[in-house]
Amino acid sequence: MTPQQMLQRTTHMAQAMREMVGKSVAVGLPKESGSSKVYESGLTVIEVGAKHEFGDGVPSRSFLRTPFKVRAEEIRAAINRQAMNVIEGGSVEQALGMIGVKATNISKGAFTSRGYGQWADLDPATKAEKGSSQVLVDTGTLRGSITWVIKDE
Repeated sequence: MTPQQMLQRTTHMAQAMREMVGKSVAVGLPKESGSSKVYESGLTVIEVGAKHEFGDGVPSRSFLRTPFKVRAEEIRAAINRQAMNVIEGGSVEQALGMIGVKATNISKGAFTSRGYGQWADLDPATKAEKGSSQVLVDTGTLRGSITWVIKDE
């Protein structure tokens, strides 16, 4: 690597680090994403999500904390991969977006894997009422609302 190439790379890295300061990726039901849709019950998607995430009046079926804990190594690897992409000249916004996509997909994967095997089964009465044994899926609104946004803090 020539001195000029080293200077260009170092300059890019310094600029990328300045750009990353104060940025984060929010994954889940960020208010900026419009997740204030309302169910027939009158509850918003955020309210329904919080009830299930923390078990408020229903069994806790975490679609954020638990999947991110179970799949932490995958998320860590994605962050490391994207950090290298930025160091090698890639865009900070694109790197953060790729991390957001990865984490969103992990969260949504909880709905088809019963929380990566961590969610309790449905009560028999609930199965009979909804006509399905699929946990936490009725209309698909909650799962479809999970997304990511890049935030400037």
